[in-house]
Amino acid sequence: MKNYDFQEKHFQISDPIESYFECITSCDMRDGRCISRCVEILKRNDN
Repeated sequence: MKNYDFQEKHFQISDPIESYFECITSCDMRDGRCISRCVEILKRNDN
């Protein structure tokens, strides 16, 4: 299980897709860097 800190929220998520959606829901949709960080997390977990 992985631990991620999305804008000071702590999640323990084992499913990469679920972690991606948890991440993007914590982002302001106008914040491209936050969304890009979520995509990078998904890419790293897709190995």
